[in-house]
Amino acid sequence: QLIMSQLYPLVFDSDKKGLRCVAACVSGELHELGIRMVSDFLEMEGWDTYYLGANAPASDILSAIEEKRADLLAISSTMAYHLEMVRGLIEMLRNDSRGVGVKVMVGGYPFNRAKGLWRMVGADGYAGSAEEAVAVAERLASERA
Repeated sequence: QLIMSQLYPLVFDSDKKGLRCVAACVSGELHELGIRMVSDFLEMEGWDTYYLGANAPASDILSAIEEKRADLLAISSTMAYHLEMVRGLIEMLRNDSRGVGVKVMVGGYPFNRAKGLWRMVGADGYAGSAEEAVAVAERLASERA
């Protein structure tokens, strides 16, 4: 994280696209480095990202989506036992007026191991790396338009 923070002057110096992403780990998930990298990569590509970090309560995530008028929610789960939390968060988003039109991208170890798992939790897309996340996010944003 120290090395990544030293690159922030470069990260936040890109032209903006008018796209917004809220990035977080579900409640209970403490492995945040991957989602931090996704957030930074999107920022370098011109997205406005709002990084909530590890262990973010669902209510805080939904509030941030509304407040920031997010186009995309990026969720990370490293531990398989948090998958139910991911599924529950996506379901909550889909059933809440604040989530209308918001696309959901997931990533993390369980999704890398089980092909198609992202569909089972209700996500719109999956990325196996921060670099891939940029391409998936761009595709999802174009579908939203």
